[in-house]
Amino acid sequence: MPKALSEAETEAFRVRICQAAAELFVKEGPGAVTMRRIATEIGCGTMTPYRYFSNKEQIITAVRTRGMHRFSEALERALDTPGDGRTRSRAVRDTYIAFARENTATYRLMFEYPETERDDAAYREAHARMWRTVAAHVEVMIAEGVVAADAAILGHQVWAALHGAVMLEIAGLLPEGYDAASLHTRTAGTLFDAAKPRQL
Repeated sequence: MPKALSEAETEAFRVRICQAAAELFVKEGPGAVTMRRIATEIGCGTMTPYRYFSNKEQIITAVRTRGMHRFSEALERALDTPGDGRTRSRAVRDTYIAFARENTATYRLMFEYPETERDDAAYREAHARMWRTVAAHVEVMIAEGVVAADAAILGHQVWAALHGAVMLEIAGLLPEGYDAASLHTRTAGTLFDAAKPRQL
């Protein structure tokens, strides 16, 4: 009879399953993410992953849920640093880019794979937390009077520009001499300048 795993061992195995799924997605595309391939990648029996997840959709949802919480936590820490709103916004940007570079497989699976279990309670909580972080640095600048805008809308504009720059960097398609940060600095500057309060 196999030894029962501790809670920590069970969680560690779930993490291995999630990592394997994310790496398969990046290397070979969504069609490669199957329970059989995941089992092969982590060197276990074909049925073993089913002890932890019912199907691959649950695995993908777990990758995204865990990734979004880690992502949000990193951005929240970056925002909670000294300085004015623009300085803290740049800290958020730099942390965003660092997360994408260091966790490329998870990052891509978070944003490229279609949502399949959006009603999952844990996923919805992680998604809502991430959306809050998107607007948080803009809310700081609004409070300081630096910009006058709808925080959610401007936050998503800044996010869309940053995500685009990050994906271009990942794909190696940025112009020579640019990285995601330098490209986004120009774009975000234009967005923030357009959102400056009008002088009466």
